[in-house]
Amino acid sequence: MHRYPELSFTVGMPNMVPDQLSEVELLKLYAEFQWVQLGNALNCPSHLLTSEEGERLYASVIQVESRFGRDGNISQFQEGDVVHARGAVQFYAKHFVEGWTLFDKKEVPEETVAAISTKADLENLDTTYICMTNAIVARLADNSRLKTFSPAGIKDKDVPASKEKPLGIVEHDQVMQSGQIEPFYDEERLTPIVPVDTSPVPYEIQLENDVNGAGLLYFARYVAMMNYAERIFLLRNLDRPFSQPLTRYLSTERRRSYFFANAAETDEVLVHVSAAVVDLDQPAKKSSGLRTDALRLQLTFDLHRKSDGVLMAKSVVSKMLSIPNRYSSLLGEARRFANGLREPAV
Repeated sequence: MHRYPELSFTVGMPNMVPDQLSEVELLKLYAEFQWVQLGNALNCPSHLLTSEEGERLYASVIQVESRFGRDGNISQFQEGDVVHARGAVQFYAKHFVEGWTLFDKKEVPEETVAAISTKADLENLDTTYICMTNAIVARLADNSRLKTFSPAGIKDKDVPASKEKPLGIVEHDQVMQSGQIEPFYDEERLTPIVPVDTSPVPYEIQLENDVNGAGLLYFARYVAMMNYAERIFLLRNLDRPFSQPLTRYLSTERRRSYFFANAAETDEVLVHVSAAVVDLDQPAKKSSGLRTDALRLQLTFDLHRKSDGVLMAKSVVSKMLSIPNRYSSLLGEARRFANGLREPAV
């Protein structure tokens, strides 16, 4: 694998949502890290990568998974924190790329990175990681048609490559064929949150926010759509809804996503949401002197193009409702929500 030198960035207002680092902005940074390192592995600036036919190439994300520590969540990254990143990339079949990056508030030792060769190695670490699989594509007539290509000259270069099909591709194919995504928790640990309105949440694609420089709907914005649909689901679709302030304190612990199709900027996305509380009867606990972990939620998302119903993405996320202790009213609201699930309304 091509292991790259340590990079870093500072958490600040432009890459934050209220009270924590933005998951969407972190995914953007990570994707750029991986794309640049892909170019470095080819000794070619990433913005100059083309196919043998001269088509401009882009890295289309087909799978991404993130975990914010073994027992943590993204709220660990606060304003002013310097986040260090170090990872690796490699090719597969000349037109796919897999990679991963570790993120930490302290420097990531080079020997830690050198010891990682499998997904299991990542899982054994108590640190934040993101792993991603890309298809190298060119945009054809419109956003619904993307074709994979090999970068020009790759046959003549000694690039890091895997002979085994990446796990991200294997899982992507399994999810696409079965329509099922593996949850993070066993069913017996889940208490479903049953909505009174089961219709999908519509999202109108916004050219200014959702489309990247290639004219494609950017993968990180799919996550933004999921976060939007999650908030609407909890605010409007439940018999006992969340308040707006309470939704602000849901912090991602882990997310697994698979991407199947893009969409035109004139289209809409229909987001189907399902949710459950994990270990409902487990008491709330103070994760630090400043916050209480009140509830853990698992949510799953299906994104479809409105124009033709095509499945665009599937995702599952684990989120902790981690509430600052100074907000006693929100802690009380979380307790009432949990009690409502224990004693459903009649």
